[in-house]
Amino acid sequence: MATLTQTTYYTRRGLAFSSILLVGFIIAKVSLNMASEIWQKLHPPPPPPPTVAFGVLPKVKFPEDKLPIGKEKLTFRLETIEGSLPSLPNVGKVYFMPVGRPNLLALDRANEKARKMGFRGQPQTVNETLYRWTNEAVPPTTLEMNINHGNFQLRYPYETDQTILTNKNLPTNEQAAQEAKNFLRTNGLLTADLATGSAEFDYLNLTPNGLTPAPSLSEADLLRVNIFRADLDNLKIFPPNPKNSLVSFLFSGSREMGKRIIEINYIHFPLEREIVATYPLKPVNNAWQEIQAKEGYFANLGQNENGQITIRKVYLAYYDSEEPQNYLQPIYVFEGDRNFFAYVEAVDPKWKE
Repeated sequence: MATLTQTTYYTRRGLAFSSILLVGFIIAKVSLNMASEIWQKLHPPPPPPPTVAFGVLPKVKFPEDKLPIGKEKLTFRLETIEGSLPSLPNVGKVYFMPVGRPNLLALDRANEKARKMGFRGQPQTVNETLYRWTNEAVPPTTLEMNINHGNFQLRYPYETDQTILTNKNLPTNEQAAQEAKNFLRTNGLLTADLATGSAEFDYLNLTPNGLTPAPSLSEADLLRVNIFRADLDNLKIFPPNPKNSLVSFLFSGSREMGKRIIEINYIHFPLEREIVATYPLKPVNNAWQEIQAKEGYFANLGQNENGQITIRKVYLAYYDSEEPQNYLQPIYVFEGDRNFFAYVEAVDPKWKE
């Protein structure tokens, strides 16, 4: 029969052994977890294959190049921070963009939008989808709207009215951006991507040759506000000209009703963020070869009239067309010195029409 001393001894031995086992188990588990994490970092699972859920995609609708010099005069030199082309993803997202279709209520809805903007009369038919309204002011402001998708241009003939130049009370950048977004909100046009998008500003002078850049707000006759869509998937969304948004407002310094906002351009197609597919992308090196072969879309020559272009940045973005398109597709952007921009379609040609 064990004595009390023996019982105490073996109990202590058992507890010590159990503690050692527990500590060993914890160390082994932590080590195993760390090893597993390191293995997964060194051997990550392959990404899921592209869904290509929309099937073969249409080509991106780039407009015709409007370069002041011929493409044959362009030469390119790559001088990025990396010293070479960057490493970019080989799979990209494509989003569905529903396009407005003709319907019996389209004109009624367009009339309602026009009334909200102060146009009471019946419109004039420009063509089967484009209608024009005029107000009763002298000279009259006109509103032209595509009744299928609601995009429009509102314009006061400011070139013929010198009185708007006598008052230099132009809004500040912040005031103009707020007034523009207030107008969109009041008319039910301020979508989430415009509400959170960036605004850029052009200071302009009215000359016999049209609008020309002014050096500062204090020296400008007019102020243009460009409102861009917010980034998507941390990628920018570019219009045909990266310096001119598809939604813009032109302000004068007049406080007179109807002469404060003298031009609005509104081209904005809805984007279905929940309807998305993934597609393989062409290698960025292939896109660079297209640029060198002058096969990309040259969105803005910038101040590079000599045609010698130095490319500083290459990255992925999305392209927002002036024309209806069923899909928001990724593009490669080649950005260079002095405001040069060029675009190349990014989706693998095997999945393009």
